[in-house]
Amino acid sequence: MASRPLLYLIRHGQASFGAPDYDALSPTGERQAALLGEHWRRLRLRFDAVYSGRMRRQQDSARRVLEAAGENPAALRIEAAFDEFDHRNLIRAYLPLVAREHPELALDPRQLFGDARKFQALFEHIVAAWASDRPGAEPLVERWTDFCARSLDGLARAAASGERVAVFTSGGVITAVLRAALGLSDRAAFRLNWRILNASVHLFRLEAAQPELRRFNDVAHLELHQDPSLLTYR
Repeated sequence: MASRPLLYLIRHGQASFGAPDYDALSPTGERQAALLGEHWRRLRLRFDAVYSGRMRRQQDSARRVLEAAGENPAALRIEAAFDEFDHRNLIRAYLPLVAREHPELALDPRQLFGDARKFQALFEHIVAAWASDRPGAEPLVERWTDFCARSLDGLARAAASGERVAVFTSGGVITAVLRAALGLSDRAAFRLNWRILNASVHLFRLEAAQPELRRFNDVAHLELHQDPSLLTYR
């Protein structure tokens, strides 16, 4: 009987929330990625294949981890299935709706990323509208059900690459896989989404395209350094 592949899903290091280029890793994000690679080097952890989505923060995290682990960054495989959902499209589509229904959360679009707590409260309602397939102010790039399906399809394809595979991605993709693994409602899945740490590792086994959770939000590689500033959510 063939062994079931182990899939390590890694959220990218801290990006530049609120900056003109969110997709760039922050200095903290660069350090988080390097520490994960050093941890894997000490563990002598090796992978049959390593994937990343197309976002710069995902690819840069993967390459920094591989360099620190003593592996060849050129071996990285880029796979669109592991891209994060288009949060700007969701904001444009659902901000008018949420602002009407929750006027206390209405923010000037130019200040959306200036307050992390207010943005989270607002974005929770935006995601709820998306997951409920409500009509928005502009066409959606991708429906929630389609996003979940392509995340799981990508995982199944990656699993065919070997017995141990690493995937560098974002919180939304990890949330979609958790939803399938644990049988969560959309609302419950996105409550977990906000708890996914930067540079965290999530371990799954895959059998008949069904993910089975083995480890959630592992940041031992960061906690070992006893520096609270390394534990970030955005």
